[in-house]
Amino acid sequence: MKKTPKRSVAKKRKEARTARVKILAKSARAKKVAQQQPRRVQAGRSFKRERDEALARERATSEVLGIIASSPADATPVFQAIVANAARLCDAEFSAVARYDGQLLHLAAVSNMSSKQTTAYHSLFPRRPVRNFVMGRAFLDGEPVHVEDVEAEAGYDPHTLQVLKSAAPYRTFLGVPLLRNGVPIGAIGCGRRIVKPFTVAQISLVQTFAAQAVIAIENARLLSELRESLE
Repeated sequence: MKKTPKRSVAKKRKEARTARVKILAKSARAKKVAQQQPRRVQAGRSFKRERDEALARERATSEVLGIIASSPADATPVFQAIVANAARLCDAEFSAVARYDGQLLHLAAVSNMSSKQTTAYHSLFPRRPVRNFVMGRAFLDGEPVHVEDVEAEAGYDPHTLQVLKSAAPYRTFLGVPLLRNGVPIGAIGCGRRIVKPFTVAQISLVQTFAAQAVIAIENARLLSELRESLE
C-alpha cells in the first residue's frame, strides 16, 4: 500500500483547520448580526415614536396658535383647544384646564364630557388649590402629579369623589401645572374612567405641551389687553 507523504498530510490538516476557522468566524458574524437585529429594530421603533410625538406636539401647538389668531379677544377657544389637545396627546378619556386668579382655581374648559358630567365637574369649582385633589397638588408642587387610582389614594377629597362618582366617575388622573416663569397660573387635568396609568412618555408629552400652552394663554391675554386699551 502506497503511503501518503507527510507533507501532503500536514497540508490537508492545515486546510481543515483553516476551513474550521472560517466556519467559526462566519458563525460568529451571523450570531453578532442576529444579536444586533433586535437593537436595530428597537432603535427604529424609538425613532418613529419620538418623531410621532414631536409631530403631535407641533400639531397641538399650531392648532392653539391658529385659534389665537382667529379669535384674539376671546381666551375661551384657547382653553378649549388646550384641553382637547392635552387629552389627545396622552390618550385620556377626558380632560380639563383650570386658571388661577390669585386665590382660587377656576374651571376654564373641559373636553369629552357629557352635559351631566360637565355640570358635576363645574360644581367643584372655583376652589382653593389644596393638596387633596390632583390638579390642586400639581398646582402647588409645580410638577406633574399622577394618581393611578384616586379611589385608593389616601387623603383624597371625599366631596370630590362623592360628586364625581355619582355623575362623572374617573379612576386614573394626571395633573400638570401651567407655569409662567416657574410660577403656577393654572393646571391641566387628564383622566381615565378605569385604572389605566399614563406612561412616562405620555406624561412628558402633556408637560411639554403645557409649557407651550402657557405661551398661548399669555399671548391671548396680551392681545385682549391691547384691544381693550385701544377701545
